[in-house]
Amino acid sequence: MSSRHLRLDPETVRLLDRCIAQAQDAATRLNRDGVDEVMRMRLASALMEAIGLGERDETKLVAFALQVLPAYRERLARDGAPLPEVAAGHRAGPAAPPLR
Repeated sequence: MSSRHLRLDPETVRLLDRCIAQAQDAATRLNRDGVDEVMRMRLASALMEAIGLGERDETKLVAFALQVLPAYRERLARDGAPLPEVAAGHRAGPAAPPLR
């Protein structure tokens, strides 16, 4: 289903709001130039794609969105795990595998 025609209930909107905030925070730490509007749109588009595919797990949604960032993909390739705070869905916790 195209994200253009995706209906979002209030709970899903709140989930997306939390996820974009977490993804933007992580992207800010990964990208020295900060997060601009284009990057924010890329993160949001990835979140909408994952929601459209049926994903509802906050940790997996954020990890999926961050895969649009080369620095995040490089870290995954190097360390084999996402940022600890992303894996936990907040500030700290064990690593979770990326959404595939």
